[in-house]
Amino acid sequence: MKTEAQIDSAPSEAGSYVLACPCPEGYGSGDYAPRTRFPELREIAGESGDNAIHGRLRDIFLAAGLDAGRYGSQQWNPLGQWIAPGMRVLIKPNWVKHETGDLIGQNVLCTHPSVLRAAIDYVLIATGSPGQVMVADSPLQGADFARVREQAGIDTLERHYRNAGLPVVFRDLRLRHAEVDDRSSYVKSTHPLAGDAMGYSIVDLGALSRLEEISDDRTPFEVADYNGHATRAHHRRGVHEYCIANSALSCDVILNLPKLKSHVKSGMTGAMKNFVGVNCDKAYLPHYRRGTPDRGGDEYPAQSKSPAAIAYFRRTLQNRAPLWLWKTARSLAFFLLANGKRNVICQSGGWYGNDTLWRTIHDLCDIVTNYGVGGTRLCGPRSILTLVDAMVCGEGLGPLYPRSKPLNLLIWGEDIGAVDLACAAIMGFDPRRIPMLSHLEDARARAFSRGAHTPWLQYTGEKRAEPPFAPPPTWKGHIEAGSFGP
Repeated sequence: MKTEAQIDSAPSEAGSYVLACPCPEGYGSGDYAPRTRFPELREIAGESGDNAIHGRLRDIFLAAGLDAGRYGSQQWNPLGQWIAPGMRVLIKPNWVKHETGDLIGQNVLCTHPSVLRAAIDYVLIATGSPGQVMVADSPLQGADFARVREQAGIDTLERHYRNAGLPVVFRDLRLRHAEVDDRSSYVKSTHPLAGDAMGYSIVDLGALSRLEEISDDRTPFEVADYNGHATRAHHRRGVHEYCIANSALSCDVILNLPKLKSHVKSGMTGAMKNFVGVNCDKAYLPHYRRGTPDRGGDEYPAQSKSPAAIAYFRRTLQNRAPLWLWKTARSLAFFLLANGKRNVICQSGGWYGNDTLWRTIHDLCDIVTNYGVGGTRLCGPRSILTLVDAMVCGEGLGPLYPRSKPLNLLIWGEDIGAVDLACAAIMGFDPRRIPMLSHLEDARARAFSRGAHTPWLQYTGEKRAEPPFAPPPTWKGHIEAGSFGP
């Protein structure tokens, strides 16, 4: 695995480079139209606005040498190397959840519409009018999508493209929505959703799953606030099923637009973790194994009794007790068992010892790269391009309750593993201490990434020394670069 000091070395394999572009102008507003009407965007963008992201994305494409011979002309098509006219392209943002409380207006949870607008416009140049651009994600079951649409600018973008007559559709891929109390995470009720208009495929990786090596017929796989029996029905020895949106499996190319944040269960969330959102029923997603490592689990450390008690209360009362009892019991549990320190208690696999979620993430990366509708394996890998929204990032208790950390960066790459290694270096994290990244060394990870062997990072402008991110509290002392020697 390359270290932070080595990550700037020259590449030995195409697709391994990662470009970071400073964007000091920040996000745009209005309908997020480009600040300058560049020649190639005249048929796409309409009136000019105040969005500087288009210009910085142009800088990235120029630095990458994309369609360099036609740069500056109306015919310039930087994504034409991967996207042909008439293709179906999935743009995969991060729409994890609506903002609440102090997070409202901080732009720290979801991919910003300024980034989304610029990405869509350049994809439209490549697809032309015969193509179709789908912008889609599967948020948390408790996400209020009406609020997400407003806060993440989806309503504004959808209205713009509809009025312009351009082939862009926006989709909530979930099969089910839960009405959740924001203050206490209590699930009040659940309701079915229409989901993906193209339907779903159950993709079974079987023995090829990274979960197989820790599976038997009784492995206690779980997802917080979901029925553990349902998760275990889909993941057992020889069977590892995921419920994947056909919008992802039927597309020709994916443009991945993650939001850079710390993550309590995986250390960080970037290019790879963003593909959790193509699975549309979270019961299919093992996040941890119940119990402690000495008993075959990774839900929380063996030496602490508080997480076990809190987990017991959660399983016993969630979906059974009335809201008032849930809130009372929850408050008492944290006060008596955790001394009120809710942010540092390990819950639901949210710690550095989680050995399950990285496997689920690798499985999903394999699926989006190599599988089609019906779970059939593709003849060749699907092209996946990544543009990371690192303009305003999240540190600390991410991904749902982070502190805002402005970087004013866009990060581009052709290999999702290489992108995440570069992001970890920018965050000040040691990839050797993040299982999702350290296991890119494994031969099985080559199904979707060569990034572990040839990553390099280059700034399109002056190289910057980024201030390190605060890790999730339950990863502190276990993830920071330089904490463990060479």
